Amino acid sequence: MTLQRKLLLGFSLMVIPALLVGVQAIRTNALVRGTLQSLGERLARSRTYAEVEDAMFNQTQVIWRYLSGDPAAKKEFPLTEQVVAFWLDRWTAGLPPDELKLADGVRRIESDIRAVAGRVFKLHDAGRHDAAAVLARQELVERLQPALAEVNREIYRRAREFSVQAAFTQVAGIVDVERRVLWGIIALALAAGLLASWLISRSLARPLNELRHAMAVVGAGDLDHAIEPRSSDEIGDLARAFARMTEQLRQSRAQLVQSEKLASIGQMAAGVAHGLRNPLASLRAAAQLAQHRVEGIAAREPLNAIIEQVDRLDLRIAHLLAFSRPAPFRPLRESVRTLVDGALSGFAEMLRRRRVEVAVTVPPTLRDIRVDPMRLEQALTEIISNALDAMSDGGRLEIAARSDNGAGGADGVLLEIADSGPGIPAEILPNLCEPFFTTRPEGTGLGLAIAKRYVEETGGRLDIVSRIGQGTRVRIWLPVASGDTARAPAQSLT
Repeated sequence: MTLQRKLLLGFSLMVIPALLVGVQAIRTNALVRGTLQSLGERLARSRTYAEVEDAMFNQTQVIWRYLSGDPAAKKEFPLTEQVVAFWLDRWTAGLPPDELKLADGVRRIESDIRAVAGRVFKLHDAGRHDAAAVLARQELVERLQPALAEVNREIYRRAREFSVQAAFTQVAGIVDVERRVLWGIIALALAAGLLASWLISRSLARPLNELRHAMAVVGAGDLDHAIEPRSSDEIGDLARAFARMTEQLRQSRAQLVQSEKLASIGQMAAGVAHGLRNPLASLRAAAQLAQHRVEGIAAREPLNAIIEQVDRLDLRIAHLLAFSRPAPFRPLRESVRTLVDGALSGFAEMLRRRRVEVAVTVPPTLRDIRVDPMRLEQALTEIISNALDAMSDGGRLEIAARSDNGAGGADGVLLEIADSGPGIPAEILPNLCEPFFTTRPEGTGLGLAIAKRYVEETGGRLDIVSRIGQGTRVRIWLPVASGDTARAPAQSLT
């Protein structure tokens, strides 16, 4: 996860509680709005019932007006019936089921008022005015109006109970839920903050502290300090870049030490060559002269040993001089097959004596390479010599070449030299090409170092791969030269 995504994650964890507060506020607003809407509907029904009550009161007033001598009042009574029926229908349309019984009671009272009005009108039209007035008083004033008043009280009581009190209860419940939710959001915000702080500390602070410690250690001069990036974000990229920089510094320091060694070796080699080569040449010449003047194998063996040791010392001096004071690099166009054959020509007797089978595979269409022929042939000679030393009891030496693209897609040739020897332990593989590193008492430790230098100065690369019991394989990549391909046919040498 990148650093940007980690920061976005931490920010999201901190923003989530605020979003929850906003969502809860919207939900609470919707609940309160619903409660107020329900309260408004109940209050509207109460106002509608007030119209029903006024219409029924007007009905009774029309009856009393008629009894008072207003003949037009009788004609108005049907209109009051229609008005009462209209408001009753509107009122009962939105009533909840538990209040329908009250609506039935109001309808019965209104029906009784109609019946009483018919009887009163009939008695009054028959000339029995007193009886009509007594009936109206008994039925309307003493019976129906008290009954209507009782129903009205129940209706208005329910309106108060189920409107205002219900709304108050709902709002109180909403507030209580709101309080609990807010406490939960506070707890969630605290947990999210702690989690975000932990993530930031784990993903940012700790890698930065480790990188700062590594910088301090490397700055103190310990270039071998291991730098292990723990993340794949930008901080990890920074740590990997610092590790690469440290590796480059380590290589630069090694090269500087190597340069200092070479300078010392150059001075030492010059002194050795001046102080030893001339006396050794005189000693070798004297031993050869003595060989011609003595007779008998027993007398010649010490002289042969002297000549052999002088040649060995001269070879070591040559290695020192070649490594410390290399000749100028003169690149030429050369075929791989010619170089391989030239390197193998000096080992024909040793190959036969050690019973080593040689297989050389070089395609005839393989392009020529751009190298210093003398130096590369010497490098191949050093590598083949080491391979033969590893197969003192016989074996198989394979030399194969093929076209290969190097780093960046550059055209080149890959030359592989493989032996069937016992192999090299993995712990010493990285040191094989180091100057003066050798596992043989009689070795100088400069053969592979010289070979690697000669390969790299051409722009090539030398790698060694080996496993115990499976032999060793030296891989040399060399850049090709422009022009025609080599014409030498492939063949096997034995």
